[in-house]
Amino acid sequence: MLFTDHERTLAETIAELSFANPFLPNRVELEKLALGNQFDPNTRPFWSWSLNDELDRPNVVKLTQQVLSLTESTRTKLLTSTQATDDELLLYSDLVWYVLYYEHFAKRVNQPANTKAETSAWERFLESVDYWMKISDRNIPTHDQPEHIYACLYQVKRAFLNIFHCVIGRSWPICKLRANIWESIFTHNMRRSRQTLYSSMNEVTTLVVGNTGTGKELVARAVGLSQYVPFNKNNRQFTDADSERFFPLNLSAFSPTLIESELFGHEKGSFTGAIAKRVGWLESAGRYGTVFLDEIGELDESIQVKLLRVLQQRQFQRIGDSKTLEFKGKFIGATNRNLAQEINKGTFREDFYYRLCSDIISTPTLIEQLVDRPSEFGFLVDFICRRIAPGDHEEIRDSVIKWFESSDLENYQWPGNMRELEQCVRNIIIHNQYTPPSKTTQSNFSRAIDEVTMTSDELLSEYCAKAYRKYGSYEKAAEVLGLDRRTVRAKASKKKET
Repeated sequence: MLFTDHERTLAETIAELSFANPFLPNRVELEKLALGNQFDPNTRPFWSWSLNDELDRPNVVKLTQQVLSLTESTRTKLLTSTQATDDELLLYSDLVWYVLYYEHFAKRVNQPANTKAETSAWERFLESVDYWMKISDRNIPTHDQPEHIYACLYQVKRAFLNIFHCVIGRSWPICKLRANIWESIFTHNMRRSRQTLYSSMNEVTTLVVGNTGTGKELVARAVGLSQYVPFNKNNRQFTDADSERFFPLNLSAFSPTLIESELFGHEKGSFTGAIAKRVGWLESAGRYGTVFLDEIGELDESIQVKLLRVLQQRQFQRIGDSKTLEFKGKFIGATNRNLAQEINKGTFREDFYYRLCSDIISTPTLIEQLVDRPSEFGFLVDFICRRIAPGDHEEIRDSVIKWFESSDLENYQWPGNMRELEQCVRNIIIHNQYTPPSKTTQSNFSRAIDEVTMTSDELLSEYCAKAYRKYGSYEKAAEVLGLDRRTVRAKASKKKET
């Protein structure tokens, strides 16, 4: 036998941990199972950015030492011709993957680059692969070439950092958001993704939905910049040195003609003002770039039809050209609208929606985070102050918190979410005051009631919107108002649009 009972239990736990979603509590539970009484009880229940920004958690350090010791002892047994089953060899292979990651990628923070440093890193990696995998005539079942392992592990590192540093918060809604982003990159079955799906995940369209100010573009960037990029062992370079190409387009800021030109490109003279040929983003993205369309719910129907072909057949044409081009990159859309309602109104094509909905990520509101974890407010204010004034953030943070404690915003619902909170903090820093837009709305609402200038439909829409802002969910607002949830949502959404 290659493993004792205890060693096998540890190896199986490490194998499960290696392919677990690092942003779910299950990852920490597996650490606890592997470490036993060595587990640090002060560990946070899931990975999230902390004020100390600690990436080397004590449990991970202890665990890595254990795995390295187990992997070394197992390698020694294999060298001495110890009998081993295929199942045991696969477990050993999983241990090696863990060791390779923490030996070569855990400390790495730079992105893929065609430099001598990359060549040197690859050569050191190859030496480690030879050491762990080439054991006399043993056939270690990795099913992967070293260059693929290298690319996979580097993708894991990039994805972790893109999510860890961009999605900030310690509440359960934010924990689920980070986990969903990870699954959007690797699926829920990371082993299968590594073996077969890694090369086709760019063909899956991602749709990010959520209220204004909830960080939809941050989510899109995390997904788009974490795609698999192959490593070429011959020239010791990643296939695409410019693999971080991210092309964002806010549709509400452009006319349909300009949007079409930005996306598809155009030939010279194809329309008034087309004084030269232009390569569109669908073409510029290449194989490893990402095209991100914000506010996709506002997309003109004529462009929806053209994008539908792109998503169905991965083909498009420049404006004024008959040549068919291929879209090879990743497509991500985002909206704060209820697309089901837009379909019912006839402003959004149903067939287009069904090309967008294979991977949906929903961003939580700020009030949802605060309801789950009230202490999150101080944490987020601290984070914002660190970003605004990193050298003097503590004094600024304390003054901002003091202002809030003396204000009447204790039960404020933050309709503008994180974007509003950040601008609120800036207002307090500059003027030592902040007046929410909803306060002005409330004043206008009260005046309209006194003067009887609102229709019954306008009155109900305003009241539903106020209830939603107060309680943070359509379900709770509907319960308080004694209305159907769908009615509250429709009326509140109608108020937003106006």
